[in-house]
Amino acid sequence: MHRIVVASDLAMTHDAAFGRGCELAAANCAELHVLRLASRYKHSASPAADGAAMLAEARARFPSIASITVSAPIPRSAWTIAARAGELRADIIVMRNEIDPNQVDDRPFDLIVDVARRTSIPVLAAQGESHAPYRRLLALLDTGDDARRVLDLAMRMKSADSLFAVHACPKHSSGEKTAAAMAELERLIATALEGRCDAAATITPVVRSGDLASVLIEEWSALHPDLIVAATRKPHGLEGLFGHSHVADLLEIMPFDLLVTNLETRENNHLEAPAMIGDTGLKTKALSAAKHLLHRG
Repeated sequence: MHRIVVASDLAMTHDAAFGRGCELAAANCAELHVLRLASRYKHSASPAADGAAMLAEARARFPSIASITVSAPIPRSAWTIAARAGELRADIIVMRNEIDPNQVDDRPFDLIVDVARRTSIPVLAAQGESHAPYRRLLALLDTGDDARRVLDLAMRMKSADSLFAVHACPKHSSGEKTAAAMAELERLIATALEGRCDAAATITPVVRSGDLASVLIEEWSALHPDLIVAATRKPHGLEGLFGHSHVADLLEIMPFDLLVTNLETRENNHLEAPAMIGDTGLKTKALSAAKHLLHRG
């Protein structure tokens, strides 16, 4: 990674996106470009963070960052963010997945979903203050080239020391089919590691039966990863990760960071033209299961 783009208003005292962006840029000695989004403060609220002080602290704390630039305020538009990141030839876009109570109708998860629909650049949804670089990664893998691309993306996270490669088989799969899926996953991992002397993380294959949302939730609960890495395809956007569930709801309630790449946009190598955001749809049993896991803990 050579160019890290953070799309944030830098309004919160501990901005999750800016913190993660600094970590990634420092680990890769990369350029850090901040696309400063226009804030929408309530009349009774005032900015909680001093942007200049935040930048000065970052330069002192992360001297290995090649450079830090901050844009003039830009609209909170997914199209604008995706286009500007493309102009900068960004390797990753980092965004805040944390609600700022001082701003009007602040729903960062919806903006993240829309940005990821429109660009081939991987989007990292970060929430909560960063206390350490990502160490434990969970990569959700399908099959074939799609799985390889997600695994390659996960392996680009240099701070990781454990990577769980998780594949979801159809429900009620036979033992023979599950074993075949495990063998294929092991071959995929071996191929990905060929010639990769820089791969420091231990990769563990995991095959489970069930729909993707349920497998994700159960494995997140069991493995406690710092970061989920996954892929999606249009026209369903990020909802393609979870079947008919609405990913914005999951991003809102699940306490994990998510790194996602839109494979179809990547293959077509274009930005999707601006469009109206569609109906949010119905929440599925995956959302109920997520709430149950959170309350159970």
